[in-house]
Amino acid sequence: MDAILELQILREALIQEIDEKIEQMIKKLQNMPQELGANEHMLTRSFESIYPLNVGTGIYKGKRPTAIIFADCRRIESPTWKRVMEEILKDCCKNPENRQALMNLRGKVLGRNRVLVDSEPGKMRSPVKIEEALYVETHYDTETLLKILTNRILDKVGYNYSGIKIAVRAE
Repeated sequence: MDAILELQILREALIQEIDEKIEQMIKKLQNMPQELGANEHMLTRSFESIYPLNVGTGIYKGKRPTAIIFADCRRIESPTWKRVMEEILKDCCKNPENRQALMNLRGKVLGRNRVLVDSEPGKMRSPVKIEEALYVETHYDTETLLKILTNRILDKVGYNYSGIKIAVRAE
């Protein structure tokens, strides 16, 4: 009989503890509507899949980008891979040290036939202007373009892209 009484007391204590925890969570949600709004940007749209940029470039082959999601939850709509490269490099330039490192790469990152990062678009086939006196070559397939961006440019600059995600159209 004592065991049954102890179990009933335990049940009441557990129910009370659960009620208190749920009430705390409800109050927390009611007091932080701004944070919920910021997290809404991270929601995947019904037609998207999201992958980290550092997952490897092969996963993006044959896919169309829709947006870049930075580590600070900023979402920038980017309908082309050229635009993805441009926006990531512009974000990289926001840090003065990274910007200087990018400027130092001009004329030093070479492809087979063309310079990949330069101060002028001169001999580039499909240049994209990042800022004044900073252009990048973008005339490559998706996989090559992302390898150039990550391995040949961002890694050399020291830019941390581990928190960047790319949203792509799910097909």
